[in-house]
Parts: sequence; C-alpha cells; structure tokens
Amino acid sequence: MYKQIRVLLFILSIGLCGCLSAGQVVSGNPAAPDYSQAGSWAFLPVGISDKPVDVFYVYPTIFGGAGPEKMDIASEELRHKADVQIRINSGVFTDVANLYAPYYRQASIEVVWLDEAESRLLLEEGFEDVVRAFEYYMAHLNQGRPFILAGFSQGSMALLNLMEQKFDNPQWQKQFVAAYLIGYSVTEEDLQKYPWLQMAQGETDTGVIISYNTQLPGYGYSYVLKEGSRGINPVNWKTDFSVAPATAHKGAVIFDAVTGERLEEIPHLSDVWREKGTGALAVKVDAKKYNASQAVFAPGVLHMYDYMFFYNNLKENVQKRVEAAQTVTGNRK
Repeated sequence: MYKQIRVLLFILSIGLCGCLSAGQVVSGNPAAPDYSQAGSWAFLPVGISDKPVDVFYVYPTIFGGAGPEKMDIASEELRHKADVQIRINSGVFTDVANLYAPYYRQASIEVVWLDEAESRLLLEEGFEDVVRAFEYYMAHLNQGRPFILAGFSQGSMALLNLMEQKFDNPQWQKQFVAAYLIGYSVTEEDLQKYPWLQMAQGETDTGVIISYNTQLPGYGYSYVLKEGSRGINPVNWKTDFSVAPATAHKGAVIFDAVTGERLEEIPHLSDVWREKGTGALAVKVDAKKYNASQAVFAPGVLHMYDYMFFYNNLKENVQKRVEAAQTVTGNRK
C-alpha cells in the first residue's frame, strides 16, 4: 500500500513541475470568478446551512505547466484537482462546520522558482479573488454565523493576505473562531506589522492563527518555512520546544493525493516537537516511505503531510475551539 502511495505522490510531484526559463512571465490571464455564481464555488452547502459554524477553506497549489500560469477556473481538469484537495483536508472541519470553498486564479507550482517581484505578480490576482470571495461570503452567505478560516500551502498564503488586509474589521473579529493557516509561515514581522493577527497559545483560545510546517529533524528553512516563523505543536498544543510523545498522537490519516481516497489511519505516528531555531514541526518517520514533493522541497520537508499526519488531532481541536467560541459568544451576550 505504501508503495502505491509513494508512486502516486511522485506522479503528482512530477506533474507539478513544468520547465521554467529565467525571466519568463505569465502568459494569458483567465477571467475573474464571479462569486455571485455557484459555478465559482467548489463547495457550497446544499439547502440550508445546518451547522452553527462555517469554514471558509482555500485549497493548495494543484497544478503546474510549461511555465508560470494562473488557474483558469473554467478548466474541468483543474476544478477536479481542486475538489480532490478540498475533500482531503476539509474533513477535519465538516463534522462541525458548513463548508464554503471558492475557486480562485491560483499560481501554478512554478511560482516557487520566481524572484520575489515576479512571484508576487503571479500570486496577486489569486489573492484578490480570495478576498472578493470572502467579502461575498460575509455579505450574502454567512448570515451572522461564527466562522473558521482554513487553508493549506498557497491557500494559507492567500488567507494570510486576507487577514492582513481586512481583519481589522471589528464585526468580523467577533465572528472569527480561528484560522488554520497550515503549510505556510506567519512571522514575527507579520505580527508586528498587523497587530490584529494573534497566534494560538493553546488548544482552546479563539480569534487566533494555528500554523506549522512538518519536517524530518534538521532540514532548515524551505519555501514555506520562513525565518522568524511562529507556530504551535498540533499534538500537545504548546508553542515551546517540548516533545509531545507518540502516545498523545491521535492518528494520522493518509489519503491518495490524486483520487482523494482514504487509504490508511496510523495511530501514534511519532513523537512531535518544534525545533529550536527554525520552529519547524519535527517528526520521526520513515523518510523513504514519506518522501514526497521532492520536485519542490528537500526530501525531509514533509509538506504534503501537514494535514494528513495530524488529521485526528486537528479534527478534535476544531471541535474544542468551536465549543470555546460558543462559550465566549454566550458570555458576551
């Protein structure tokens, strides 16, 4: 079974690696999504939203091309890839929350090889789409419910941009449960520049950001793990460098990254700790078994598994934060 997983992930990583020439620029510009149209959303609740909390989820990078590109949300192939990635990770939230997930003109994986100015240009319109989608959601779909933000990788980047630009809004802050910005970094510089951003300090605080990047020990920084990054251990919910023992790990859930099929649940995966210096979330696993994403990351950077490795711990935590938010709201009334 693990051989099958490795092959599928290797195929996915190869599929995400087009050839990029130095100085190459974006060709073409897909039409902007219209979020008043259901077709611009990957997932919307069917009928009445029956849960008291919503999750606004933004999917990770799902494609690569022959050069840097932006996702055309009219592409059925790319829509399907986005849908699969949403299904894999959103199960952490959907037991307690209504799922809202927009399509957006995200950047292809080639963005990781661009310089900062070119990278920002390629990412900019996708980030703007996410802002517009969230504003439409709040104005027309939310109906006053508390909400969770959740993303992975490029989706977390887009949501961090949304929070930096828009979350000084007092009404939104009242409804905001937490943001799971997983697979990207929130830095000390971000927190100083945008004081309304607050990092989680435990397992039940609300109005906070949950963030981490999973690696084998000693792999340093990466495209997603930045200097000055802040984070939390999703097993013991501590921000220090203490080790959460494998006995406290509630179960990894491994999915087929191409089809979204649930393949295996692994209890007590590993001891888990935040490394001093980089703040990376370190695990001890078989490097050969989980050696994914080599086309972009070093072999020990386990970015593909940021949700999967901590699936059951995250799922339990979402429930706890929702309950805590409901208590805070009740007290406020």
